[in-house]
Order: sequence, then structure tokens, then C-alpha cells
Amino acid sequence: MTLVVRKMIVPDDYAAVAAIMTEHYSEEVTVEKMRDEDAIIPLTGQLDRDEQGQLTGHDRLRLVALNEEGRLIGYGHAWRAPWSTPGVLYEQIIEGRKERQGGAGCAIYKALMSYSVEVGASKIVADVRDDDPESVRFACARGFTENRHLFESVIELNEASEHGGLASARLDDIRLLTLADLPGGEQTEREVYNLYFATHPDIPGFEGEYMWYSEWRKRTVDREDFDRSLVLLACEGERIVGAVELRTFESTQSVYNEFTCVDPAYRGRGIAMALKKLSIHIARKRGFRYIRSNNDSLNGPMLAINRKLGYKPVPGYLQMVAELARD
Repeated sequence: MTLVVRKMIVPDDYAAVAAIMTEHYSEEVTVEKMRDEDAIIPLTGQLDRDEQGQLTGHDRLRLVALNEEGRLIGYGHAWRAPWSTPGVLYEQIIEGRKERQGGAGCAIYKALMSYSVEVGASKIVADVRDDDPESVRFACARGFTENRHLFESVIELNEASEHGGLASARLDDIRLLTLADLPGGEQTEREVYNLYFATHPDIPGFEGEYMWYSEWRKRTVDREDFDRSLVLLACEGERIVGAVELRTFESTQSVYNEFTCVDPAYRGRGIAMALKKLSIHIARKRGFRYIRSNNDSLNGPMLAINRKLGYKPVPGYLQMVAELARD
């Protein structure tokens, strides 16, 4: 089969790429979602080197593979954000489910590796579904090794118990409310951001820096689908000490738990459990079918909370890493 690998053309390739990505991910990827994500990412990247010669800056290369008929059968990307760990490129290759063994994955991999060497990356990080042994073998045969396991869990809301007292839950002087209950404006949003900034490095496997406030705003409160009532907060007086951020997917009537965090000084008091219980209560009340969550295999406390609440493990992802020699 004669294959052509070229850069993704926006917006012409959106629909075909979205269809391939939907086969791979747990939730549908739509053209609208791809367009919204592109709107917050600079069209032109700028890569650089730090004092140790490690790759820094930001850029994104998106490639597609076309078969002899000109049909798009594979997609791949390499990217790094400005806050990524120096030297790292995050890469992914997805083949159409019916097009496997057609050579698209190999062709895209070759092009991505050429790019990686050209820009001077020292480490490639890729996520591979843990229920896809063929892709795991593909990565291992090319020098990738498993770094960590990212578990995905689901709770079916028609099967979940209410766990009692959710709407009025109190923990000593801790109040549970939502971002919609607090005054709007930058001061409140910065308080939420500061909690995210302080707690994100505690997530096992987190590398690099946390995004700065302006980027966080673009990816959260400035989104058209952002719902302030789905950012659940634990407060002591005026201080925000815990949060759960939810995002809805109307096409599947589902909710995704984007982030759960508790101020280190307030851990061990059941705040995360209370917020997660409240998320179940709210999602069920709004008529959603299930909630999805992802957790690192080393995040024992959060995995234990999810299991206790009734979350069931479903196929997740293996983080695979390859080191590249530098000149």
C-alpha cells in the first residue's frame, strides 16, 4: 500500500481525525471540541534550549496518513507546552480501527521520530491503552518502556448510593459549595487557581511546571461550556481548601472528574471524600448516566476513595517513555 504522510490541514481534516480519535478515547471527540482546543493554542510555536541544552519552549506537529484512495487512516502528533519538562516531547499515534497493519502507524512513527531528533528532544512520552496489547508491543519494539499506569474508573449513577447528607454536608467548620455560590471576578478565580497551582505537583507522575494563570483561565473559566456550578469547593471561612472540577459531555450524558485537590494542611479530614460524594449527588440530580475519573497507579488515597464510592476500573492507559540520545 502506498501511503502519504503530511501535516494535518485545518479545518479540512477535523472530521476524519475526530472520527479516528473517537475510536481511541472513552468519550466522543467532535469537530467543535477540536476547534475549541485549537483556539487556545498558538498557531506558531517557538522551541528553544535551556542552559543545559535541553529542549524548551512550545510547539505542536500534527500528522495524518492517507491511503492510496486519499482516505485518512492514521493520525499522530508531537507537542510540548511552555511548562513541560525540559527535553520532553509528548507524542501519540492512532490508526483507524479497520486500518491496522496497513503501515500508517509505522509511517507516522518514522516522521515523528525524525522531527524529534531534528528539534533535539531527549525524551518521548506516549500514552498507550492498557487493553491494546498490539500497541504496547509496537511501543516496546521501538525502545519504549512502561513508566506508570493511569487507571480510568467509572461510576454508573443509577447504581450508586447517595451516601447520605450530601447537599448539606459539613466537616467541622468546612462548608461545601460551588464556584457559582461565590462572588465572580478575578479574585475568586485566582484563589481557585492558587489551590490548583499548590496541589498539582502532588499528583504522582507530574512533571514540569503548572500552567500560569492566563493559560488556566483560557482552559477553564473562559470556555464556552464552563459551568461554575460544577466546580465544587470546600471552604473554611473565606479560604478555599478543597475542590473538585467536573466537565460534562452531553453526547454521552456523562461527567468527567477533571481534578480533585485538597490543601495539604487540611488533608486527612475527609474533605476529598465529601466533595466526591457531592459530585455524585449533583451529577445524578442533573440526569447524567455516569462519571469518569483518571488516577495514577501511585495515587493510592484517591484510588481508595473512588473504590469506596463505587467507581469500577475500566481500561486505562500505560505511560510509555523512550530516551533519545543527544549530540
